[in-house]
Amino acid sequence: MLRRILVFLLFVVLALISVILIRTFIFPSRQLQLAAKASPMVSPEALDHFVNSISFKTISYADSSKFDSAEFIGFRNYLAETYPLVHAHLNREIVKGYSLLFTWQGKRKDINPIVLMAHQDVVPIEEGTEKIWTTDPFKGIVKDEFVWGRGTADDKINLIAIMETVEKLLKNGFQPERTIYLAFGHDEETYGSGAIEIAALLVSRKVKADLVLDEGGLITREKIPGMEGKSVALLGTSEKGAMSLELMVEQPGGHSAMPAEETAIDILARAVSKLRGEKFEARFSLSTEGFIEYLGPEMPFVQKMAFANLWLFRPTVNNLYEKSREGNAMIRTTLAPTIFQSGIKDNVVPTLATATVNLRLLPGDSSSAIVQEVVRRINDDRVKVNIKSFVREATSVTLPESFGFRKVDSAIHLAHADILSAPFMMIAATDSRYFQGVSHNIIKFSPMVDPIGFHGIDERVSLESYQIALMFFEQLISGS
Repeated sequence: MLRRILVFLLFVVLALISVILIRTFIFPSRQLQLAAKASPMVSPEALDHFVNSISFKTISYADSSKFDSAEFIGFRNYLAETYPLVHAHLNREIVKGYSLLFTWQGKRKDINPIVLMAHQDVVPIEEGTEKIWTTDPFKGIVKDEFVWGRGTADDKINLIAIMETVEKLLKNGFQPERTIYLAFGHDEETYGSGAIEIAALLVSRKVKADLVLDEGGLITREKIPGMEGKSVALLGTSEKGAMSLELMVEQPGGHSAMPAEETAIDILARAVSKLRGEKFEARFSLSTEGFIEYLGPEMPFVQKMAFANLWLFRPTVNNLYEKSREGNAMIRTTLAPTIFQSGIKDNVVPTLATATVNLRLLPGDSSSAIVQEVVRRINDDRVKVNIKSFVREATSVTLPESFGFRKVDSAIHLAHADILSAPFMMIAATDSRYFQGVSHNIIKFSPMVDPIGFHGIDERVSLESYQIALMFFEQLISGS
């Protein structure tokens, strides 16, 4: 009897191993087999145009009173002077005072247009850090094979590469088959009001686009475990949502020499601790499943085996994702306390204590359901939970089979040799989230290699990145 049981168990184990190995070996590659085209070197003029764009301090401040309209008008005039053919052949509209919408009429009216997006504005330099920068943040210095300065990566490389490409194609007498819109918002880093109005304008004109392309994922050779040294284009097919909640507790205060058993701070701190102590459910969104389907077959054997057999290894994969901040954010809604306020004097027990928690919502997690879950976890009627300022639901997902994804995927393979690509879920926000009424095919991708200093000190992009960006947009637009 024991022998039969052991034989049966051995059979089960061998069958399981066989299934795992078969699924691993037949895990099909989803990568395009396209030969990249030779990419010309960046001309001195094209480099100068990029460098000079950095000198315009098109800064978006949280305090709108600091907004410097002269810098935005100066940048607008710079674009007009630098790209005369664009302004002669495309219709330019100024939206919301400073945002720009260009319309390049295509030959055919029976096919839907595409929309190429970028934003003009940049984040401020953190006060007191100017001397820490290696170069002047608004000089656009070329140093050590990089272009340095605020806005190089976020997002003037895309804006200038698009304008350079359109100017070049116009000079060669090119006209696209389908109409192309260029949408350049002016306040993406704060409110996105320019992009909101451009999107509303296109909707009012009944524009339905086959592709909206905005900033987002990038080309990385560093950030994907098991793929180090390989170029991987991360094509954003969705965005997490965002919401800030205010937690408020009001309790009798008084002299600190005679504290109550529980103060407003005690109650609030316990509530925040509860929220931080229990993670939201881990789940693969459609974008993350696409990431696995596209990159799993290209990974070393052990990772490939795990991704090919998620039915068995999903808990293990979840544990691997959870070990990094970036990975954890890819598989669940996250919550982080960002502001804690209470008290006026060191010997006074405060009456009021408030905390702000910021949540990033995984596609499929609605804001209303998450608020209910927050209230349930706190489980204390003394803690009032209110939406603080805004709610942004997670976006819909663009499928890899869509025209938009395939179009961008083809262009990056034509622009960059030996590159892999994959769908990707954006953790941060872009202006393209406002264009869901314009297109169901929204891709978030910036064709640059591992930029440095996003929103930080010594922001810079490599000269190689600018060369790739120019080639990418030429392939994308010339094939339209």
